[in-house]
Amino acid sequence: MNSGRFLFVPKSTREARQMSTLHMRKASNSKQKRKSSRSPRREKRILSSVGIANPRAAVAKCIATAGESFPNATIDLVADPSDSYRLNLLLWDGSSATVAPRIEYGRSTYEPMALEPTLVRTMQWPKCPIEYGSTRNLFDSVLGLITRHVEIQDTSARLLTYFVFSTWFPDRLSLAPGLAILGPADGEGVQLLRLLRCLCRRSMLLAEASHASLLSLPLHLSPSLLVNRPMLTRPLRSFLSTSNRRGLGTVKRGKVLEVCCPKAVYFGMDEIPQDIASVMIQIPLSSATAQPSVLEDGTLNDITAELQGKMLAYRLANYSRIRISHLHGMNFTHQTHEFAINLAACIVDDAELARGVVPLLKEQDDHVRGQPDRKLDAAILGAVLACLHEKKSDWVQVKEITALANTLLRTQGEIVEYRPEEVGHRLDGLSLGRTRQNEGMFLLLGRDTSRLVHRLALGYGVSWDVNSVPACPDCKALRSGANSVLM
Repeated sequence: MNSGRFLFVPKSTREARQMSTLHMRKASNSKQKRKSSRSPRREKRILSSVGIANPRAAVAKCIATAGESFPNATIDLVADPSDSYRLNLLLWDGSSATVAPRIEYGRSTYEPMALEPTLVRTMQWPKCPIEYGSTRNLFDSVLGLITRHVEIQDTSARLLTYFVFSTWFPDRLSLAPGLAILGPADGEGVQLLRLLRCLCRRSMLLAEASHASLLSLPLHLSPSLLVNRPMLTRPLRSFLSTSNRRGLGTVKRGKVLEVCCPKAVYFGMDEIPQDIASVMIQIPLSSATAQPSVLEDGTLNDITAELQGKMLAYRLANYSRIRISHLHGMNFTHQTHEFAINLAACIVDDAELARGVVPLLKEQDDHVRGQPDRKLDAAILGAVLACLHEKKSDWVQVKEITALANTLLRTQGEIVEYRPEEVGHRLDGLSLGRTRQNEGMFLLLGRDTSRLVHRLALGYGVSWDVNSVPACPDCKALRSGANSVLM
């Protein structure tokens, strides 16, 4: 079991020439000794800032980077302790680390990518890794800070803790979970956002956020956006509801921008639009009259120094071990299912703790099941199931799916008629991609589509046409409830 132990032996600039060994020796630099003596916490730190990691590389052309992942090493951005407007690079080889303005690894030399100085200062960066003990110890530390400083129910506090862990692995997950925070007291909502800024990776606390201003940020860094009471214009609503899935971008001025990043938004008591509510985990704050003590800047700085370092150490130790896998005992809707498996994937070496996210999301899933769009999705899945079982062709037109879905809805007492365009958008939301042909938009009825539709149908509780084809292997799994067969 990984205990979060790291080798901490600072080295001097002269010794940096031996970087290929990546084992550091104790620094004789008196300035570093004075800094170490100021705080007992520094005794636990696993590396220290040095100069250029390889002086000979200083004259070579450098590759500007925001981070690199190699088979046996990782490069990441960290704060420069001597200048809050600048960054250093950290090189981690699995057992030891070094921090420097430039890093030479393999046949290349790397330096931090150029960022606007005020962005560097505003965004939260760890200075160096700090030993964290075990996964459970680190989880309990984050949970304890949340419950101590925010008036919140235990279920919501635990979901917040899973969210914090997920912000440290956005490049390993299929989606970046988002939070919709609700509560009557603006002060308490802001206090939670300020605390999350101390805990989340590359976090930014924003008092105002428009669609244009967010797209101007370096979203390719996957920053954790913490937004207070935004004005929900149509473009901003679109951004918040579509920027949680990794690999999808948006076009601006002829360039494709990466937009997937973790987000926590405090809405106060405002009604959350349906398209946003369906892609965010809702976190209600307590309405208790007793208010927690206000977090002073000094306390926030102490929390940041310790937890940013520990969470960085956790990322370095477990980055290659993050895997999306099935969790047994779930009967969730598709969206809640994705929340669960991505949040659980960030918990390493503690299967019980990873599974603990499932019961926490039940209320969220119950809310999703009550949404109007869910009935349409269930009807669409029933229609596609019918097409799969009839298998008249390898393709089915979206117009045909629409007609079948409307028929199924009428049998449930619905009188609303949906158009093919609306059904097509819902197919996209279910990850059932359409293909344009001369006759219109079509859905491929392949094996992968069959597996996905049957698994989604199980989560939506669809029973239409399930028993009509006993020989269908996916139906057999659907009838038995063994959706793990379909993963």
